[in-house]
Amino acid sequence: MVQWTRRAALAALATATAAAVVTGAEAQPNGLRFREIRVDVSPLREKVQGEEGGWVAAVLPGYLRQSFAKYLAPGDRSASVLVARIDDVSLGAPETNMSRFPLADDAHDSIEGVGLVLDGRGRVAQSYPLFAAVGADSHINSPYQTDIRRRRAEMLARSFAQWLPGKMGL
Repeated sequence: MVQWTRRAALAALATATAAAVVTGAEAQPNGLRFREIRVDVSPLREKVQGEEGGWVAAVLPGYLRQSFAKYLAPGDRSASVLVARIDDVSLGAPETNMSRFPLADDAHDSIEGVGLVLDGRGRVAQSYPLFAAVGADSHINSPYQTDIRRRRAEMLARSFAQWLPGKMGL
């Protein structure tokens, strides 16, 4: 049976804690931690895309929290703030091929924005522009057109949230 002295037990605990801290640092290559995530859709409102902006603003914070879960530190006042500014949402209409029937496979939706990392003073420390396009499953003349457009905008928000960590090198 090994007997531990108080000093040996404390030394072992300190070594284990240091190893855990090193492992945690390795999991976050850029050392980025975020105390808060914000979404800014004001550029969409300026472009009269308020409806799309509202849909994106409603779901994007949740998607970003999922994508950045291991980088969140809500109580850490020294951590950065992540701002996802959405500059444009385009719900593309399908192309036509000289006939009256649209080719739904040719429709593409896109979202364009930037991930901004704010330092402790609220200044932009880093910015990561991002453009993502998704093939659209359009249903022209559907009685549920507004619901379909909302789901397409939400899919773009999800795509933005999923691509942003990679764009940031995380």
